[in-house]
Amino acid sequence: MKKELLMASALVASVGFAGVVEAASATMSGHVRAGVESQDTDAGGDETVAAKQLGKFTVSLSETTDSGIKISTGFDLTNESDAVTDTSGITLTFNSGAKLDLIEAGNAATSQLASVPGASGEQGIGNSSGNAAPTALSFGDTSDAVGFELHSASDAFGVDGLKLGISASFNDDAAANTSNTSTSTTTQAFSVGASYVADAGDTTVTIGGGLVQAEGTNTTAAKDQSSVGAISLSAVTGDLTIGVGYASGDYIDTQGATARSYDVGSASFTSAGAKYVSGDMTFAIGASSGEGTDGTMGAAASGSADSRSKTAASVDYAVAGGVTATIGFSSETTDNDGTKTNSNSGTAWYVGATVSF
Repeated sequence: MKKELLMASALVASVGFAGVVEAASATMSGHVRAGVESQDTDAGGDETVAAKQLGKFTVSLSETTDSGIKISTGFDLTNESDAVTDTSGITLTFNSGAKLDLIEAGNAATSQLASVPGASGEQGIGNSSGNAAPTALSFGDTSDAVGFELHSASDAFGVDGLKLGISASFNDDAAANTSNTSTSTTTQAFSVGASYVADAGDTTVTIGGGLVQAEGTNTTAAKDQSSVGAISLSAVTGDLTIGVGYASGDYIDTQGATARSYDVGSASFTSAGAKYVSGDMTFAIGASSGEGTDGTMGAAASGSADSRSKTAASVDYAVAGGVTATIGFSSETTDNDGTKTNSNSGTAWYVGATVSF
């Protein structure tokens, strides 16, 4: 019944408002990112050098009803050269500033996180397929496409700078799975989030975060599909931005070519970064670390935790309008069950340019 109500809401949002003109307004944006990356892993052997060629093309569609409600959606023709068309859901923006996302809406906790600066560029060795260590503050961000997310205006309860969010998704038709080696699919997911922006003299401070709770189809799992909390903070003073973030909890991770799922407990991720803009140049640095102990579905996790740490820095130079040159560097270490994975540890360089429109 929940799915039918959401489908009806989406249909009404799409075609049920009077006063919308026959053709919605459309805008296009995207970029081409091209460069060269070198990797020097701790596994030995010669340093590898490869071209990095990525592209993105996005079409955004929107229109406003006579009553002032904005209806927006869009699609990606390609996203970083994945050659896959990805259609967005529908977003309603109301006169009050509140927004309602329908279909593939996401989770409120992730939406409310404050942005933590990090290095730009395409440098990086990447995580090993069997490593369950989180690699982002949003590692608990899982939901079904049939759902919604409601964002308040930026003055919730009359408090300037306070923004609240709530989201839910429903997959009642997903079949229960009793095999401890198969993928666990998200069924129900619920999330709450909040953010607050305040001025402290010459500094603007943003703090945000929330909680995600999700269930899965695998009945043998010892962990929820996701049970994660996250929080982050950023401060902007003139041209300098600094930020920190932390997330922790339990989740189910699907790994490798066989798509086998594992219970992951005591997972955590920490990130910190800074960015400074000086004329046409932007300097950025970021550091992160994550860890988590994975185990077979339904069995008590044992042994040492998987972990991954990374430090990266970059310099961007605005060559011309829409053209940015980038030099980036990263150093990372990956451990699987407490043992270092040399093929996923080492250093990487990137030199390239991004042309945007």
